[in-house]
Amino acid sequence: MVEGYLLKSAANSRALLLAGSLLLSLHVSHKVPILAQAAPERFWLAGRYDGNRIIVYFDAVKFGKTVPKNASKIAYPIADLFFIPVGLPPAYVASFQQKPGAEHFSVGDRYDLLLGDGGVTTVKLTTLVGFQSDEVVGNDSFIGALGTVEDPDWLLFSRNYYAVRRHVELPPNSPKPKFDPKAPVVRLDPAPVPFDIQSKAAALVAERMRNSSLGDDRKKEAVRLSPTLTVHRFTIADGSTRYFVWADWRLENGLDHTSIFKLAAWMAPSPALHILAVEPDSSYLEKESLLNVVDLGSGRTGIIIGIDGSDGRGMQLMEYMDGVALKGMRLIQNVSAGE
Repeated sequence: MVEGYLLKSAANSRALLLAGSLLLSLHVSHKVPILAQAAPERFWLAGRYDGNRIIVYFDAVKFGKTVPKNASKIAYPIADLFFIPVGLPPAYVASFQQKPGAEHFSVGDRYDLLLGDGGVTTVKLTTLVGFQSDEVVGNDSFIGALGTVEDPDWLLFSRNYYAVRRHVELPPNSPKPKFDPKAPVVRLDPAPVPFDIQSKAAALVAERMRNSSLGDDRKKEAVRLSPTLTVHRFTIADGSTRYFVWADWRLENGLDHTSIFKLAAWMAPSPALHILAVEPDSSYLEKESLLNVVDLGSGRTGIIIGIDGSDGRGMQLMEYMDGVALKGMRLIQNVSAGE
């Protein structure tokens, strides 16, 4: 029994050491690859594919009826907003890379993976993939790749949605950038938001609902309800805190529900919690979610938003800006599919 206890203690110690070293690596590395980034700088959405691989879509395309018969079936990605990719032959992918602005990616290329929480690592592309969704009118298809993370442990404490950028090696004998422990770390906080913040956020969105253009009858109905609330806390590039709040006033009917009013808001905590911007209510939207927050460098904050609609789903990589709704922020990439 003593031997079993010692083995268990040793295993726990190794786990703690691994977690500590990974967290230290995340913070130490968050400024390093930025100096190696060459212009023009571009970013793309990426997601966890499996235990040691990620998936990234570089370009929106129109496949039409040209998808080759030898496209290979592959497993669904863990990050399900990349939908149902298939493996594609290099020659077929190359046929879409002749257009202006297309990314010229191929197997063996390396990209920087922005994990959030200040973490950056490198991935190597291994398999070319695509997802077919285009129609005669509307919807796009996408081409991209699977990539293997150089150290799979980087994915252990990460979320399932990320961003990638081109990797550029530093010149030989370049001085290593110094780690600044006081530098802000752009991140989506995984810890629960304190109850008092959630209560204040609920009061702010309830006031917005009462002052909205919602019809009087439905407004009276909503006033009697407490909204279903999701509150995310995140840190932007200047080190300050922001909140993303999703509120849904809905009538429960067993496992189903009917939404009366939905509202998303961006908030700041100082000098008191207040609303910076509100997303307009839309009958199309079922829910908006903040999936991750990443450091784009040069004082810029990237946000990855998941969008569930009544007839489709998708995600967007945006450059966060105070005081504006999503439509006022810079859209970096959109990946979506509709019915």
